[in-house]
Amino acid sequence: MEQRQSDDTTPDSLTPSSSPSADIQSPQPPTSTDGQPAQPVSNEVTGLSPVYPDQAERPRREFTQRDNGGRDNRPNGRHANVQKDNRQQPRENGQRTPEEGNQQARENGQQNTNNQRQSDRQNNRERDANGSEPRNREQSGRESGNQEPRNREPQNRGRDSDNPESGNPETRNREQQTSESGNQETRGREQQPRNRESGNQESRNRDQSARNQQSRDREPRQQEAAVHESDDQSGRDAGMASGDNRLVIGISMGDYNGIGPEVILKALQHNRLQKICTPVIYGSMRIMNRYRNLLDMKDWNLNGAPSIGQISHKMTNVITCWPDQNQDIQPGQVTPEAGQAALACLQRAVADMKEGKIDALVTAPINKYNIQSEEFKFPGHTEYLADEFGVADNLMFMVSERLRVGVVTGHVPLGRVRQNVTRERILQKLNLMMQSLKQDYGIDKPKIAVLGLNPHAGEEGLLGNEEQEIIKPLLNDLRNKGQLVFGPYPADGFFGTRSYSKFDAVLAMYHDQGLIPFKAIAFEEGVNFTAGMPVVRTSPDHGTAYDIAGKNLADETSMLQAIYTAIDIARQRKEYVEATANALK
Repeated sequence: MEQRQSDDTTPDSLTPSSSPSADIQSPQPPTSTDGQPAQPVSNEVTGLSPVYPDQAERPRREFTQRDNGGRDNRPNGRHANVQKDNRQQPRENGQRTPEEGNQQARENGQQNTNNQRQSDRQNNRERDANGSEPRNREQSGRESGNQEPRNREPQNRGRDSDNPESGNPETRNREQQTSESGNQETRGREQQPRNRESGNQESRNRDQSARNQQSRDREPRQQEAAVHESDDQSGRDAGMASGDNRLVIGISMGDYNGIGPEVILKALQHNRLQKICTPVIYGSMRIMNRYRNLLDMKDWNLNGAPSIGQISHKMTNVITCWPDQNQDIQPGQVTPEAGQAALACLQRAVADMKEGKIDALVTAPINKYNIQSEEFKFPGHTEYLADEFGVADNLMFMVSERLRVGVVTGHVPLGRVRQNVTRERILQKLNLMMQSLKQDYGIDKPKIAVLGLNPHAGEEGLLGNEEQEIIKPLLNDLRNKGQLVFGPYPADGFFGTRSYSKFDAVLAMYHDQGLIPFKAIAFEEGVNFTAGMPVVRTSPDHGTAYDIAGKNLADETSMLQAIYTAIDIARQRKEYVEATANALK
């Protein structure tokens, strides 16, 4: 009968050799007929492992349950004589070994310590107003935390050693740690009532100090209010008496059927410019309230002032310039009443400016047609203001952060442009531009570009000779005198290549040559500034825009920039006057 060989040969010490019924017998090496040991039988022939003669001399090893998993190769299962293995069993079905359990206990202890420290820090932040209580708790937490690592060191050494009693020091260390931490916490709690009392006293002291500071801050405001109430003759003088040196900026309403009232209200809403100026609207309280309701600005109130001497420096003021009891708005419509109202507003603002009661004037757009009357026979604001202030000439100066453009001929029909382009007129405009750049913008040595009159700047006389006969000789003379003036440049290529960025300003020959590229580049933030005037006047670079009037579609950016520009130029001009007056001769 053929016998199968097991992977692990059963030792003789566990199998009685004298019993013929033994399940597993030690195989004997085969012998030949002559009594000599035969050669080992190959696996290919018998399917058994090779048996060597000296197999019986091999050292025996103890067969345990771990070997072959406690099983033999027979179908009837566990061997009856296999002894139980006392060595550590492998982890099965998710069970942890003792070493892993100890490691988990250490991790849980560290997590509990971290949670306790985080809780202590949270209590410190929440009870910071109660004096030194948080510091005592934090100190207790730190002492407890510092004690814990020292207690865990012998504990870890006890686990790593082979001493079976290592669990007892671990228990003692934990008890010691808990006891010391509890004692520290108890001492901290005993200190809490005293800390609360100290913290409450400190909090009361801070509250008293805050009330004293508020009282001190309230006194200057009360004094300032008293000065404003007592001085009704001049609002500006009241502001200066209280230490307020903000500029007073007048704003004429323009045609109230256009977008003028809308952009004014949007630029000044919620009194956002009060920190840098005192705005005064020359218009109608009735009209402005109508647009305020139309634009849903009901939560913002205006201050109605009978005159410039009764304005408030803390609010946006409105001076009614004509009897407006029966006046109503018709947005988008051209009416003679709106034109006459715009003239009344402009006249009232100019009168206050002549008396020095406002520092600058910002004009909202007017309709140059319906404003015409016996008192106004001018093509626009610029010419009217020049006549009112006795100025022989001025410069229409379109300005923005990126570009400044002036024109030789302003509101002149295109058919009469050529006869107004003369050497004397170009020189006059250049002088006005250079003076404005110095006193209004603080540029000591301005660099100016001059455009040609004809296409491509005349192409050396092929397309016109004004450049060769008028403009070039003048620019050469000015450069010989040290002035930084260059040109003439062809307008299309000059703006197309952004060459304007290399200059402080550009002088164009006529209106559309300069204003079309300017508005294409800086329409929303562009400002119309009248240079060469003894007073500061600015306006947005757009018109009445009847098509969007009253629809809450107008953009107030240009109006806002016009106000900012008026403030900056007025301040810069005062500084320039003071500097030149005190200059060494």
